[in-house]
Amino acid sequence: MKITVVSDSHRNYHRLKQVVESNMDSDLFIHLGDGMLEVIDVSKLFPHKDFVFVRGNTDFITYKEERVVSAGGYRLFCTHGHNYNVSWELDSVIRRAHSKRCKIVLFGHTHVYKTECINGMYIMNPGSLDRPRGKNRPSYGTITISESGTVSMNIIAFKG
Repeated sequence: MKITVVSDSHRNYHRLKQVVESNMDSDLFIHLGDGMLEVIDVSKLFPHKDFVFVRGNTDFITYKEERVVSAGGYRLFCTHGHNYNVSWELDSVIRRAHSKRCKIVLFGHTHVYKTECINGMYIMNPGSLDRPRGKNRPSYGTITISESGTVSMNIIAFKG
């Protein structure tokens, strides 16, 4: 199973559309907030693909701020991250994921990509598609879950 994870596209419809078009082999697309308008529009172009999204702190549409998704035998906790102080620490978001019986935590908000595994919890921030911070390029992430349950996470610098 392949999952494409994006965050913080900040109305960059064309870049989000390019990421989806470049990852048509993905089984699931997850948008972690601050870009709900464009993910709704892009998802309409690909009705045969599954899209999941959560609301970020700059999305002014009433929608869920966190979701639990089952994929590849894992439960994924999806949130933008602003409610969990992810710019400073990850303990709060990890505790919340544990309370939801999740093994994968996905968040955005910081505009800085990150992948790591802490005490068996897989953690990914795909960075920002539109406004990366630091010296990073715009980025997104992919998660591959093998049939045996092995998880691999990758960050892809946007080209285009």
